[in-house]
Amino acid sequence: MTGYVTKADADEEGETVSLKIPNREIASIFEDTVVKLFKETIDTSMQRSMMEAFWNRDTVEAERIVSELLWRTISYNDYHENYYHAFLAGAFVGIGYEVESNKENGLGRPDILLKDDDNRRVIIIEAKKSERKSNLDKDSDEALDQIVTERYAEGLYGYEQIICYGIAFFQKQAKIKLLRKK
Repeated sequence: MTGYVTKADADEEGETVSLKIPNREIASIFEDTVVKLFKETIDTSMQRSMMEAFWNRDTVEAERIVSELLWRTISYNDYHENYYHAFLAGAFVGIGYEVESNKENGLGRPDILLKDDDNRRVIIIEAKKSERKSNLDKDSDEALDQIVTERYAEGLYGYEQIICYGIAFFQKQAKIKLLRKK
């Protein structure tokens, strides 16, 4: 289906560019196909359990579920950081969360920001792709360092809980670490 998207700005350059679906007919086909794929391949009860683990700061359970979802969905050709980022965003959107992705906050752009306004809480996620399994710990720590250095939690006034995760991915495995208050 990637042949059905075009660059949003023809002059945009670089490794990451904005894409758009050129018309409503193709948007409808794309939407139906993608929605159907997620409905057929991902058990939403797993996604809900994953969210519960994230809200409860249970990194062991969140890691187990994210890795299981990767085993069920990812292709061996999809091991790129932006794929993992989109995978997480899609898993959250699939259960009704509104995801802010790469939106400016603090001094940078966190990969994922999930707001639960009803409970006045936020999750910030920074994702990294590891080049080898042995780098998962180091890369998830690097993601947490980026959250702190770039001050991603700044400006989130009124929220009683701001929960920050660094997630590193290697193939079909995830390593999830929680930022602990010092």
